[in-house]
Amino acid sequence: MSLYCLPLIRGRLPSLRPSEQKVARFIMENPEDVVNMSSVELGSSAGVSESTVIKCSQRLGFDGFVQLKLALARDLAVAPTTAFGEVEQGDDAEVVIQKVFHANSTALSDTSKVLDPGQLSAAAAMISGARAISFFGMGASGVVAQDAKQKFMRIGVLAECELDPHLQLTRVSLLGPDDVVVAISYSGETVDTLEVLRLARQVGARTICITNHPSSSAVQHSDVVLVASASESSLRGGALASRIAQLSVVDCLFVLVAMDRYENAMTCLVKTRQAVAGRKGKS
Repeated sequence: MSLYCLPLIRGRLPSLRPSEQKVARFIMENPEDVVNMSSVELGSSAGVSESTVIKCSQRLGFDGFVQLKLALARDLAVAPTTAFGEVEQGDDAEVVIQKVFHANSTALSDTSKVLDPGQLSAAAAMISGARAISFFGMGASGVVAQDAKQKFMRIGVLAECELDPHLQLTRVSLLGPDDVVVAISYSGETVDTLEVLRLARQVGARTICITNHPSSSAVQHSDVVLVASASESSLRGGALASRIAQLSVVDCLFVLVAMDRYENAMTCLVKTRQAVAGRKGKS
């Protein structure tokens, strides 16, 4: 069980029952208070029964509420004290800077805690040994997929990225056991991304997903799961901190693959740098 309670709760929130989500949201919004509460007090504050608090704790992977509180206390012991909350209407530029940068910093810190080194190494090995890699994502996750394609191309990996749903399925239908599909989805429930993963499994391609939610449907169709962690607010939009976290996961993958293929990767980087060097300064 991970000791990092808040990122864990955030990632598994969508998989909880509605009554359990009340408990989880109360914990995320009032962590300092919760460490001093009993299960009865938390249930009363969240508007649910004591048994719901215990069931919520168990569905999050803890033996009970006491174990959840211990993990939460460890989180708070190492977390920086901050007064920065969500961006709100009326915040001036200085406050927006503080809140946005703090949220992005928190997303990176939380992702470093929940990202499994074993899964990351497995994903890197899978990519390094593949014939071709196909990155897929919709919306903001598609931007991350495009960034991934550009990075891996530069070290000699045959990488592709399709953003159109029809072209995604067309490409995946032609893949096989020597190919790898990397699907990127914050929710892990995006319909087009799930279709890609299902078809990839059918044609025998290996699958990796990068998602914020380790209990999502995308995980059920993936050989390797890389979990990011980012909390979003309505004014910041669903693509800001989560995109930073996803990009960082891709960067970790890129570095591991580049180190595994070091000599060839360095040669390719020099060639690709030289190929565009002459374009600098031209309008």
